[in-house]
Amino acid sequence: MARRATPLTARQVATAKPGVYGDGNGLFLIVQMSGARAWEVRYKVITSQKRRSMGIGGVDHPYSLAEAREQARAIQKAAKLGIDPRVERAQQRGEAAKVDETTFRSFRFCAEGYIASHRSAWKSAQHAQDWERSLTNHAYPLLGDRPVQDITALDVLEVLQPIWLKIPETASRVRNRIELAIDWGIAMGHRTNEANPARWAGKLRMLLPSPTKAAAMERLTSGRREHFDALPWQELPAFVARLREYESLTARALEFTILTVARTNMTRAAEWNEVDFDARVWTVPAVRMKMGKAHEVPLSDRAVEILIQQKEYADRTRSKFIFPGVDPQRPIHDNTMYTFLKRYMGRDDITVHGFRSTFRQWVADKELPPDAAEMALAHTLGKVLGAYQRSKLLDRRRHLMDAWARFISGEDTTVIAFPVRA
Repeated sequence: MARRATPLTARQVATAKPGVYGDGNGLFLIVQMSGARAWEVRYKVITSQKRRSMGIGGVDHPYSLAEAREQARAIQKAAKLGIDPRVERAQQRGEAAKVDETTFRSFRFCAEGYIASHRSAWKSAQHAQDWERSLTNHAYPLLGDRPVQDITALDVLEVLQPIWLKIPETASRVRNRIELAIDWGIAMGHRTNEANPARWAGKLRMLLPSPTKAAAMERLTSGRREHFDALPWQELPAFVARLREYESLTARALEFTILTVARTNMTRAAEWNEVDFDARVWTVPAVRMKMGKAHEVPLSDRAVEILIQQKEYADRTRSKFIFPGVDPQRPIHDNTMYTFLKRYMGRDDITVHGFRSTFRQWVADKELPPDAAEMALAHTLGKVLGAYQRSKLLDRRRHLMDAWARFISGEDTTVIAFPVRA
């Protein structure tokens, strides 16, 4: 959270969300994830010109906002006289004073501060969990308790080197997240050196191969293909016929995903309040969409049939999810459909996401309207096609999805006539 340009109010002190808030004159309010609130004063001793920080206690116990400001003024006055308040306090307590750069906040504190500051703008709680998990697994063991002031490019290298070639996509995310956490620390005054050691354009590009080349090398050595593997559209009717032999919830979720050309997460998190049975439309809210815009999906007869089957199960379990997991109050796991593909369909050569490519190739080979196809896939249209977004091409997309459903079911779709666009 950025430093405030205006002084805090008593109400803001009492209600501020987790983060760091500046009041002026070096006084800061620190609000922890637990809700605990404390005061911190940052100052510079005139004789050393080094920046220090000093905690002065909790909110109200012992200092109110007015009292904390008074303490901050006293600390700044002492620092201007060449007296280090931390040393003076330690001497009064009979403690050995260790006042150096370690008085600055830790990397973990800065990372948690960044997450707390940006959590509300992220699309889902899953994103925050991904941040926390990746830092816990890779960054915190080496950097967590280290003062952000002291972190160097070699420290970041020590974190990244073991995973840079092994899991390049994860490593690239970890590097970016370390960079953002340190940038947050710089912005909040926890690091005086504004050169970020995790920035790729700095020293790291001299110490590690480029992320693109690292990812390409990983694909080459693992045999993994660069793009999502897709089933040829000519094979899809036979695939779906075999899929329908299974009566499991996962099989229906996979078929529904194919019918609606949805992304995996769109299907697995789908809720009943998103479905309008009368209009035969499933509206995926903006918060779950990659492009951040609500997406309307016209439902074919077979898609509606699957929903009706699932509704009976939902009514028994009282689940808000169309495809609930083992715990009806949670959606199916994000790997469930892919695991089903491999284990029951014997297809470890394709992915769930790849069915979107299957659909797009079918549209192209059948010379069907590309604008409706791109809208069905929730892709952003170009300027010319974008002019038709106001109507969302819903009628043409409904016609297209009905044709796609008939094709999947093995019906003859040699001739497909589309309504003229208004």
